[in-house]
Amino acid sequence: MTITNNQIEGTIFGSAIGDGFGYPTEFCSFEEILERWPPIGPQEPEGTIIRVTDDTQMALAVGAALMNSGDRLFEQEVFANELIRAFVRWLNDPQNNRAPGMTCLSACERLERNIPWLEATARHSKGCGANMRVMPVALLIAKGYSLEEIAQLAQLQSAITHAHPTALAASEITAIAIAMLLQHTPPNDLLEALIDHAQKQQSVYHEALLGELWQRPSIDSPDIYIKLGWEEILYSLDRVLGSLPNYQDGHDPCRFTGEGWIAEEAFATALLCFLYSPEDAVAILRRSVASSGDSDSIGCIAGALAGAYLGIDAFPSDWVNRIEYHQELTSLSQHFFSYQ
Repeated sequence: MTITNNQIEGTIFGSAIGDGFGYPTEFCSFEEILERWPPIGPQEPEGTIIRVTDDTQMALAVGAALMNSGDRLFEQEVFANELIRAFVRWLNDPQNNRAPGMTCLSACERLERNIPWLEATARHSKGCGANMRVMPVALLIAKGYSLEEIAQLAQLQSAITHAHPTALAASEITAIAIAMLLQHTPPNDLLEALIDHAQKQQSVYHEALLGELWQRPSIDSPDIYIKLGWEEILYSLDRVLGSLPNYQDGHDPCRFTGEGWIAEEAFATALLCFLYSPEDAVAILRRSVASSGDSDSIGCIAGALAGAYLGIDAFPSDWVNRIEYHQELTSLSQHFFSYQ
């Protein structure tokens, strides 16, 4: 089946809307959310313009790096260098004032000083700052790239700032989930497909792109390094599998699959919110932002999943029209349109 422009727009705008929708609830407890937005949490994004966070800003940076790399994504250091330039531009953007993560800030500051990325990256960080921004990489499926190629590039864009093996694996599984939905994988089959993918990737280290990133005093080989990441992803996917029969609307999804400050939990909780009612994009977003953890990141990943599966028409047009960075998001969408 053909990937449609509706799906591409849905993925991009769904991610941004979920981010902006969850911006006001981030750092709030579940009880505080219900008290401020009774009885079950916010029902629509706030503001005449729906302001987004660093999640969308950095996703646009990844998108810019993809576009500027053209067909040279796998040439030595081309994509990495474009990511570095885009991330440093983001670092110095006056609009970079949306409570950005310290890992991204500190890594980008080192990159700005021309420290090689293998040294500048946060080697022990698995914060969700890498997989919250990976969505544009998944869209390469519309350009004819394979899931394996997407996996490699998803890990590389993480490695520039977040080098814990779980950050790499979480970025990959997030991109793969979006790409699978763009390829029309039925939601009922998605979790099993993701578990199968994670199991097969446990010994796959992308040395051509990642180089010696794996080296640690306590790690003897790249296989051991990357396996540690996939073990945590498989644990998180198992939590989703076990939580789906027990989760109900009106409960904090973070209680079931984690608060989302770390990469594997952000993906797992977003996936839980999506799989509970995959045919209802609005319900998916409402569920994801009424959460006690990193609500904007959970919302942006859940919105990308919903948009990839349902398309942009599944979101209220008023929400789409009100989103900040509307023109930039449209331009990113159009970059992938030309490959249909």
